[in-house]
Amino acid sequence: MAHPQLENGHTRIANEVLEHLIRVHLSPNQWQVLLCIIRKTYGFNKKVDYIANFQIVEATGLGKEVVSRCLRGLTDMNLLNRNKKHIGIQKDWELWKLAISSTIGTKLAEQTTSEKLAISSTELAISSTELAISSTELAISSTKVSSPHVAQKKKETIQKKLYKRKYGEFNNVLLTDEDYAKLKTKIGEQQSEDLIERLSCYMEQNPKNAKKYTNHYATILNWARRDGGNDNGKYKGNPSQKPAGAFSDIIETD
Repeated sequence: MAHPQLENGHTRIANEVLEHLIRVHLSPNQWQVLLCIIRKTYGFNKKVDYIANFQIVEATGLGKEVVSRCLRGLTDMNLLNRNKKHIGIQKDWELWKLAISSTIGTKLAEQTTSEKLAISSTELAISSTELAISSTELAISSTKVSSPHVAQKKKETIQKKLYKRKYGEFNNVLLTDEDYAKLKTKIGEQQSEDLIERLSCYMEQNPKNAKKYTNHYATILNWARRDGGNDNGKYKGNPSQKPAGAFSDIIETD
């Protein structure tokens, strides 16, 4: 029979932070990762600590890829502060990018008529560069919404479909979950990761040329096809005769 005691160890966290955390809508996996970070920082009276992904994998039982995806999502929402492997929770809740979720939830709970359940596109608008969700898709019809739960579920479904996550060393390669899954299916997980890193490095080194890559999924897929059998783009022949698809001179259009 479990018999936990405070004197055996406890985690101190400000009530104000907890009060705002309980109003934020996260996936079950994201909650596991967030609680793990809180335990490994505040649980040792630290604001940040060096936490490797495998430590989170062991603590939560989640897969490595799931943990990486959750960390990217929580960082994008500004719930976490990350400097490489040094991670800590962002306790300034006013900086959380999804704090809007709690506002929407409160307003939905207070609304009683079906007409008030129609949420304006202005209230639901989230940065188009990160979520790429149109206000039309987020507008919830009063004839279709029967409860706050239904409204939130529909909103989360749209976000999951269109939300572009940041990949690569410099967090500048944008792919939806569907794009990422399709890449792994078409060209394999290892080659997908390799090409994501190449695109990330190239755009970081060539910011002016990077603007033409409007569709990162198409760019990576195009590179993979043009790479063909050239040993993952490392052409070993005469440099003057290397094929147009070789990656050593990555100047492609998407």
